[in-house]
Amino acid sequence: MSGGTPTAIGARTIYLYPFGGGSAASFRSYCRAFPKETARTVPIEIPGRGQRLEEPPPKTIEECAARTVEQLDMNGDYVLHGHCMGALIAFEVVKLIRARGGIAPSLLVASGRNAPHHANAWLFKMADMSDLELFEHLKGIGGIPKGLSFAMSQPALTALRRDQAIFSSYRPDKSRIDVPVLVLAGREDRMTNPEGLADWQLFTSSQYSLDWFDGEHYFLLDQAAAVATAIDRSYSAMASGRHNAQAGGS
Repeated sequence: MSGGTPTAIGARTIYLYPFGGGSAASFRSYCRAFPKETARTVPIEIPGRGQRLEEPPPKTIEECAARTVEQLDMNGDYVLHGHCMGALIAFEVVKLIRARGGIAPSLLVASGRNAPHHANAWLFKMADMSDLELFEHLKGIGGIPKGLSFAMSQPALTALRRDQAIFSSYRPDKSRIDVPVLVLAGREDRMTNPEGLADWQLFTSSQYSLDWFDGEHYFLLDQAAAVATAIDRSYSAMASGRHNAQAGGS
């Protein structure tokens, strides 16, 4: 089946996949601020946290993708947006949907994450850090959301350690998705780099674009309107690309 066809602004749904240690609730303020005329935003809940806390946590990125895909409504125009670890999950969800013959999203948005085959070296050092050391390290590289104290971060740190085991063992194959990819990056984000971000081009056979934002790792959480503008711009580019292809074939 073919991928979703972009529709009128406001008629689409954006599914949000959380970062390591995060949950659906992590996007609460972001969803409130996201322009409704652009899309409806729906945070995805990962097993083992939030409203699915009693479920056993997944052991791999691929398992996480398989156990969240049922939360998607693929009957209309939709977008998958994953931040950091969520970008890897969303990428695997697209592959899974295609493998099952389903309708793929119109767009994959990957924010705060280098391309799938890149790994952050500090992830492998986490196991030897105390919670306080981990908190201070993450804070130093912009990996702690604004306003989150050490005491408040305990549940997130526990979840992050569990997630570390998931994405540090992730080894993507070389297959590409046939869905356009929009990469969003923070200029002060020390968990990504220009080369790693550009390598998302290697994982799609469709269009690729990169938009830069001011801020560190969690830049998107207080820039919902700017993210919406970037997504609208990608839709316009996709529509232009289809028009040019049709014109060229006529």
